[in-house]
Amino acid sequence: MAKQERAEQTRQRLIEAASATFAEHGYAGTSLHQIVRSAGVTMGALTFHFASKSALADAVQEAGTAATREVLHSAGHAPGLQGVLDEVLALADALRNTHSIRAAARLTREGHAADHDWYDSWAPDLREALERAWSEEHLDGGLTPLAATSLLSHVLLGVEATAASPDSLRTATGDGPEEGLTHALKALGTLIAPSAGSPRGED
Repeated sequence: MAKQERAEQTRQRLIEAASATFAEHGYAGTSLHQIVRSAGVTMGALTFHFASKSALADAVQEAGTAATREVLHSAGHAPGLQGVLDEVLALADALRNTHSIRAAARLTREGHAADHDWYDSWAPDLREALERAWSEEHLDGGLTPLAATSLLSHVLLGVEATAASPDSLRTATGDGPEEGLTHALKALGTLIAPSAGSPRGED
């Protein structure tokens, strides 16, 4: 194996290990020693690729925002409001299951966004899609596109903040996090546009 290829594999192992650790413990609660143990590399290998914990966090942010854009690109292309709700559900699922995305969200929330603010990877497009849906589908429901964007953003922040403890998202009806979120998004879609379909996962 070429030296350059080995170096790239080491770098990716470090980013993956850092993503999992930042997602679970946050920036302040993560040490470089935790990361090198998890990655199975030496401290020298880490400092060769990343001069500081902040530089490693930047790389995790970059990986997480890129993964977020890929999730949204692959979420399906249903038109209008239905497409927006499908994307939110896909991103919520990714927050629960993809370390780099959850780490990027947490690092941004904690103020370590640098040049890769996680919100910027999805929130502007979400608002634009909602504005388009409002115009094309004549939506109302007492909400504006800005208010709907804020509401959906808070939904996603709640998913990120509780992703490590899925039982905390269990609703009073006994639904798990995915079922509860699906029902909530369906209710929001019905509020805004009674004729709107249900998010992915509902009949």
